[in-house]
Amino acid sequence: MYKATRDFLKQNEGKVISIKGKISKSIWQHIQALITSHPHINYFELEDGFQILVYSKNQVDCNDILEITGRIIKVEGSKDINSKAYEHTEYHIIADSWKCL
Repeated sequence: MYKATRDFLKQNEGKVISIKGKISKSIWQHIQALITSHPHINYFELEDGFQILVYSKNQVDCNDILEITGRIIKVEGSKDINSKAYEHTEYHIIADSWKCL
C-alpha cells in the first residue's frame, strides 16, 4: 500500500527533501534513533497516510498541515534473532525546519 512512499524515501536517503503532512494522533510502533542534536521525536503522517518519525531540535507545534524540510536517514532494527524488529529498516527525517501551512 505504501510501497511508492517507502521507495521514494529509500531512493533519497541522505538527501534533503521537503514533505507535507501532519503530526499524527495515532502512534505506530517504530524503531527510534538517538539523535542528540534533534532530541524531539514527532510521529509524522504523510499525505498518503504513511507514518514516519521526524527528529527536531524543538517540539513541532503545528496543529494542522505542515511542511518539513530535512535529511532522510536509514534506521535499522536489531540483528538479534529474538528481536521483534529483526532486520527491519525504516527511513526517518532529521528536520532542518518546518512551517505550518
